[in-house]
Amino acid sequence: MNPYATLATGPERAHASALAARLAAWHDAMVAHERRLRSNAAGGCDDECPHVEARGLWAEAVTAFGLRAHDLAFLRSRAATRSAVSPSARHTMAEAEL
Repeated sequence: MNPYATLATGPERAHASALAARLAAWHDAMVAHERRLRSNAAGGCDDECPHVEARGLWAEAVTAFGLRAHDLAFLRSRAATRSAVSPSARHTMAEAEL
């Protein structure tokens, strides 16, 4: 079951479906990226890794799905793993915590 597709319901279905597809693609890329990191201890992240994209996707998910976005634990945790969260994403994430 795809947790991203499950959230793609409601009045903004077209936007939510497009976002759900992007989230699913990001999820696959993130899993592959983390597997590569585990297999190559000397490797690391660069500015193009899925970790960087996680912050923006999390902010979009919160905006699109509201409190239901908190069900996306994998995305939420990866968005929070980087310390350099942009101010706008930090604000959106703080609002979602309320």
